[in-house]
Amino acid sequence: MSLELLNTLATITTTLVIAATAIAAIVQLRHLRASNQIAGQLALRQVLLDTAFWDAMGRVRFEIPTLLKDPEFRKFVREFHLSSAQASEERFDVPYADALTVGRNLENIGNMIRNGLTDKRIFLEQYANLVVMAWDGLEPLVKIRRDAVESDAPWEDFEYLTVLSRQWISEVRSAYPKGVARILPSVGKKTAPAGLTGK
Repeated sequence: MSLELLNTLATITTTLVIAATAIAAIVQLRHLRASNQIAGQLALRQVLLDTAFWDAMGRVRFEIPTLLKDPEFRKFVREFHLSSAQASEERFDVPYADALTVGRNLENIGNMIRNGLTDKRIFLEQYANLVVMAWDGLEPLVKIRRDAVESDAPWEDFEYLTVLSRQWISEVRSAYPKGVARILPSVGKKTAPAGLTGK
């Protein structure tokens, strides 16, 4: 066997080993990415299903609308975000702290989604309604805050997440796979015979 043939075989073997290594690395990266997505979604779930978060959501939905009718509360919110402010109205501290908790958490999640750090589709399937509910309760506060600081920047990732959520709700509405039989008939359709129903 000539030296030239041996050299060619060694080059081919080296190329095959490098290709196999690259394929293995790609497979490993896919598994690692999937693992990171699972860990990320579980962390988001822990934040959004936490009792403190839901207590805060309750205040956002039921107390904040009533407080917004009070000019003193609106003044408190405005002054809270001005660097020279000395906002001190104890009766507003807890409800507004809860509003900030909800907004900050959803702002962080919106930032993660905008930057591709967590899967948008998976998040929206589970939490689009929650995001819209939170934004609807907090939007007047966001407006007061933005007017106070004269900037659209506060909670813009939360706003972005809300736009995505509203779009998902209006366009998709269901995550159920198309073409897969259903057990219950679709709403508005006649009841199907016993057993599974088509979508």
